[in-house]
Amino acid sequence: MAQAERKNESARYKLLALDVDGTILMSNHSMAKVTQQAISGLADRGVFVTLATGRAYPSAKALARQLNISTPLVSHDGAYVADPLTDEELHVSRIPVETTASVTNILAKYELDVMLLHEAYTLTNRRWKWKDLYPLVNTRTLRQLWRERYPVKLMTSADLIGHVQEHAVRVPKIFVMGEESEIAVARKELETTDLPEIRVTTSGARNLEILPEGISKASGLALLAKRLEISPEQIVAVGDNYNDLEMLQFVGMGVAMGNAPDEVKRLARHVTDTNDQHGVAAVIQKFFGIHDAEKEV
Repeated sequence: MAQAERKNESARYKLLALDVDGTILMSNHSMAKVTQQAISGLADRGVFVTLATGRAYPSAKALARQLNISTPLVSHDGAYVADPLTDEELHVSRIPVETTASVTNILAKYELDVMLLHEAYTLTNRRWKWKDLYPLVNTRTLRQLWRERYPVKLMTSADLIGHVQEHAVRVPKIFVMGEESEIAVARKELETTDLPEIRVTTSGARNLEILPEGISKASGLALLAKRLEISPEQIVAVGDNYNDLEMLQFVGMGVAMGNAPDEVKRLARHVTDTNDQHGVAAVIQKFFGIHDAEKEV
């Protein structure tokens, strides 16, 4: 691409929205230096950069600090949008208490790991064991976890339903993990039960992401675009899974990671390299014209 063409394309886009897991993070859950530098450099140049993630707000905020991101963050898959500098809530949608209890009751039948993701804490029925940490024991991943400082307060309760009802728990998102076969059966029951207040999506075959009705990363980005006074056509969004689909189709340039499922790739406008091949850095170079100063002379 000629230099003039690169400049025209970079001027077209005003906001870059990035998924986290499977996108800016590699398969070992660490962030490559080239990815971190590319994102931080874009923010330094005055381009809006945000995270559009299924993660809870505290985790997204910690990553934003590491990446020099000051634009409001789309967390909880779009259910919670907030300013990482002031913690001002721009938008929050919550699943009603009784619906949360009903969903938790269904999930309990399948012995799944359930995490109720509030913006200030996570409530789970999962008892963490040493074996759960084995995949995390490598230098790069431990360094990443240290940077994030485990910002999410974790609470455990064997009786999630009772806790929800007693404390009137209303969360932006419910995250579920388990065996693929059990996840599939649980999802079918959730989708055939009269629960109009929720929508069910996924970021992998072994999890479910349960959100308030009408909520997605796209709805969060729509709110953010209005605040920034830009159009969806001026947004580049990058993701790797099914919970990114609405976002990739909402924006002007929806980019699927090379490690995304084939269906996600088909519905995206562009496919970049995998997360282990630094696909996000390639997106920044292609659509925002980030090159060494010497090369632009």
